[in-house]
Amino acid sequence: MAKPSARFDFEQATQVTKQLVNQMPPWLRLSFIRSWVFWAIMTLGISGGLVYLALGLLLNPKAVPNCPEIFVPMSSPSLRVYCGQLAASKQNLKDLVAALNLVKDIAPNDPTRSYIDSNVQRWSLSILRLAEASYQEGNYDEAVNAAKQVPSNVPAYKIVSRRLGQWQETWNKGVALDRETRALLNSSKWVNAYSVAVKLTRLNNRYWATTKYQELADLVQVAKADSSKLDEARQLVKVTSVASLLKAVEIANKVDPKSFAHTEAQTLIGNASVQMLTLARAKFDKNDWNGALEIANKTPSATQTKTELQDLIGLSQAQINAKTGTISELETAISLIQGIKPESSLYQKAQQSSGLWQLEIQDLAALQHARSVASTATVADLQLAINEVKGIPTSNPRGKEAASVASEWSKQIETVQDAPYMQAADTLAADNTVKGVQKAIVQLNQIRPGRALYPQARQKIQQWTAEIQRAEDTPILAQAESLATSGDLRAAITMAQKIGAGRAISAQSQERVSDWQAQLQASANLANAQRVAGNGTPESLRSAIQSAARVPKSSNLRSQARLSMDNWGSQMLEIAQSTATSDLSRAISIAQSIPANTSAYSSAQSYIQQWQQQLNPTPTPTESPATEDNGLLN
Repeated sequence: MAKPSARFDFEQATQVTKQLVNQMPPWLRLSFIRSWVFWAIMTLGISGGLVYLALGLLLNPKAVPNCPEIFVPMSSPSLRVYCGQLAASKQNLKDLVAALNLVKDIAPNDPTRSYIDSNVQRWSLSILRLAEASYQEGNYDEAVNAAKQVPSNVPAYKIVSRRLGQWQETWNKGVALDRETRALLNSSKWVNAYSVAVKLTRLNNRYWATTKYQELADLVQVAKADSSKLDEARQLVKVTSVASLLKAVEIANKVDPKSFAHTEAQTLIGNASVQMLTLARAKFDKNDWNGALEIANKTPSATQTKTELQDLIGLSQAQINAKTGTISELETAISLIQGIKPESSLYQKAQQSSGLWQLEIQDLAALQHARSVASTATVADLQLAINEVKGIPTSNPRGKEAASVASEWSKQIETVQDAPYMQAADTLAADNTVKGVQKAIVQLNQIRPGRALYPQARQKIQQWTAEIQRAEDTPILAQAESLATSGDLRAAITMAQKIGAGRAISAQSQERVSDWQAQLQASANLANAQRVAGNGTPESLRSAIQSAARVPKSSNLRSQARLSMDNWGSQMLEIAQSTATSDLSRAISIAQSIPANTSAYSSAQSYIQQWQQQLNPTPTPTESPATEDNGLLN
C-alpha cells in the first residue's frame, strides 16, 4: 500500500483556506478565523490527523476500509485515491482500469489533484505496458480495448495514440501477409507461399514474427509433402478404368483435411468422380443397369457430380426393378425416379421411362384380367380375352406379349373348332383302304392354311398321299424292273417314266431310269468303239480305246470294254513294230500314242527307247509320252 506524502504545501493550503473562508457564512468570518495562523494551525492539525489515521490503519489491519464495497459518490477523494492505489498495485488490466474509474470524477481543483494526476499517469503507462504485452501475444482486439481505457486528458494518451496507430499498421500487414500466403497455398504455389510467409519475421510483433510465421511455414511444408503424395493419384486418374480411379481416390482421401493440399486432393477426387460417372453412364446407355449401378455406388460423391450421381443410381435401380415386370416393382421403379429434377441430364430419360412403366402397369392389369377370363378355355371366354388384349397397342411395353397371348388363345379356339375334322379323318383312314384314306384327306382339307392344326393336317395328308402313291406306283416300277431283267432296257425306262415327279417313289424310279440309261450308253459306246476299231489304223484304234474307256465301272460291259482296249493297244504296238523296219520316227510316233490305260503301254515305252537310241546314238533322256488318255481307265 502506498503511503501518503508527509510533505506539506503551504501555498496550496493558503489558497484552499481563502476559498473556504469566502464560502463561509458572515458569522463565521471572524478576524482570528481569517488569520493565516489559525488556518495554518488547522491545516497542520488536519494533516497530522490524516497521518495519524494512515498510521493507525497500517498498524491496525482491522481498521482498513473495504474498498470493493465503498460507495464512490459518497467517498472522500483521499479514500478513492487510496483504493485506487490499492487496486493498481495488483498490476492487472482489470484493476488498473478500476483504479482510473475511482479517481476520474474527482474535481480538477481538488487539493490532491496533482497527486492524483501523477498516479493516473503512472497507472496509464502500466495499462499501456500490459496492452503491449497482450498485443505481442497476438491478442490485438484485447490490447486495443485495453489501451483505449487510458483517459485522453493525461500526457500518456499521446503515447497510447501513437502506439495504437503502429499496432494497427503492423497488424494489418500481418493479416494481409497471412491472407496472401493462404491464397498461394490454395493455389498449390508452395515456394511463393513460403516467400510471403517469411516476411512475417520482419514485423515488429512477436506473435506474427514467431507464432504465425511458424504456423504458416508448417502449413507450407505439410501441404507440399501432401501434394507430392498426390503425384501417383494424378497419374492414376489419367487411366480411365474403375480400379485405377478408385486407387487415386483412396490416395487423395488420405490427405489431412487441415492441409492446404486438401483442396487439391478434393479437386482430384472430383475429377475421378466425373470420369467414373462417365463410365457408369456409358454402361447405363448400353442398358447395362447392373454395371452402371455397380460403378455408381463406388463413385465418390463430389460437388460437381453429386446430383447426377444420385439420379443415375436411382434410375439404374429403377430400371432393374422394372425389369422384373411385376406391377409392384414397376410402381417402386416410378417412385425411385420421382425426385429427378428437370435440370438433370437424366430427366428426359426418367420421364420417358416413367411413362412407359405407367403404360406397362395398365397393360399388366389388362393381361392379368384377360388371362383370368381365358382360364376356362371355352371359345366364348377365349374370344373375350382376345378382344380385351387387342386394346393394348403393339407400341406399348406389353404390346408384343399381348399379341402373343392373343395368338395363343386364337390357336386354342382354332384347335377346338378344327379338332372334329382331325378326328373324322383318323376314323376314315383307320380301315387302311385307298378309298378310306382319300375320304380322310378330304376331311383334312377342310382345315384352312394358317390355322393351328393346319401343319398337323398337312403332315397327315402328305403321309396318306404317299401311301396311296406307293400303292399305285409300286406295280409300275416292278414291271419296269422285270423288263430290264429281260434285257429290254428301253421298255423298262419307258415304263418307269410313267411315275411322275414328286410322287412317293419317284426318286427311286428316277434312280433306276438313270442306271438303265447309263447301261444303254455304255453299250452304245462299246459298239461305236468296235465299229471305229474296224478301220485298223493307229488313229482309229486309239479313238476306239478312248470310246471304250467311257464305259462306267458299274456297267456289266466293263470287262468286255477292258479286253477290247488291251487288244486294240496290242494292235497299235504291232503296227509300230512293223513300221519300225522302214520308218523309225513313224514307229515312235505310233508307240507314243498308245494310251497308258492299256496293257501294251509298258512294252511300247521300251520300244520307244530302243528306237530313239537308234535314231540318236548319243544317249538322250527318254521323253515321257504325253497322251490324252492317261487316267481314262485304270
